[in-house]
Amino acid sequence: MMKTLSLYTVDAADHLVHPRHFGHTHLHSPAMELVEDFSHSTPEVIDADTPAAHTQEIMLHEHSRFKLVVDNEGELVGLVEQKQLSGPAMLRRVANGDLRHEVTVSDLMRPREQLKALAYEQLQSCTIGDVITTLQHSGESYCLVVDRDHHQIRGVISARDLAERLHIDLDISKVPTFLNIFDSLSD
Repeated sequence: MMKTLSLYTVDAADHLVHPRHFGHTHLHSPAMELVEDFSHSTPEVIDADTPAAHTQEIMLHEHSRFKLVVDNEGELVGLVEQKQLSGPAMLRRVANGDLRHEVTVSDLMRPREQLKALAYEQLQSCTIGDVITTLQHSGESYCLVVDRDHHQIRGVISARDLAERLHIDLDISKVPTFLNIFDSLSD
């Protein structure tokens, strides 16, 4: 039998909450606490051919730090951070003769081939501290979560979101290699 539930008005004292407001997460918490599982929530995506300037406006409006970039079929082709849309890569494109409004997300994104992933199965038996150590050693500030058994991208872990949630400073810096330097010069 169905129940009739009570409806209440929203009081002025009622505020939106975010996961970072709850202090129960710590380094020894299960790593799965930090995965926003795409089987339960919709990933933040942007089409690869969207103008970068428009994407930056969208991300500023949504308070989004990154978006997963998809092609016309909805398949992941990369990840773009807000700072990439107005940073040195955009300036280089304009300096090389591209019109700012013609530069697309796909011109500035980090391509799928360069993204790293953690196994969903592996995360089920490790801690948030294990994930932080892995991100620090790899220099990755974003990491996909992949269910390798079913070949599904299940989520994204952001070092910055992690730091906010744990209320800690978390420095993730990529150790420059010759290939990184060469790639940055050839953009």
